[in-house]
Amino acid sequence: MQKRILIVEDEASIVDLLTLVLSREGYELASCQTGRDAINMMKEFHPHLVLLDVMLPGLDGAGIVKIMSEDENLVNTPVIITSALVESQRMFQMFPQVKAFCSKPFVLTDLVAKVKKHIGDEM
Repeated sequence: MQKRILIVEDEASIVDLLTLVLSREGYELASCQTGRDAINMMKEFHPHLVLLDVMLPGLDGAGIVKIMSEDENLVNTPVIITSALVESQRMFQMFPQVKAFCSKPFVLTDLVAKVKKHIGDEM
């Protein structure tokens, strides 16, 4: 079974880059650009992992993780936070589903390693 990743990111160039890199790794991908769409996409797509930007239009990454933590269908979905704001990492420490933090700009090999580890594909 192909594992599914939801990319929640408002910058199209980053979505394109992550889609290219992660599709080569064999993952099924979906993406959305707003926080409001993220929750709906999670419920429809049932991702095995979410790559979540912090700064999003409508509902930010912290709000999304809070909603996920209160939803029995989403609380166990692992999340990797992506942000250029390294200090935002502290906002997510209280949420056990947040497994890792990747600062922008990405080191793609590190990002892929974190994805594999937290989606259960670690070699």
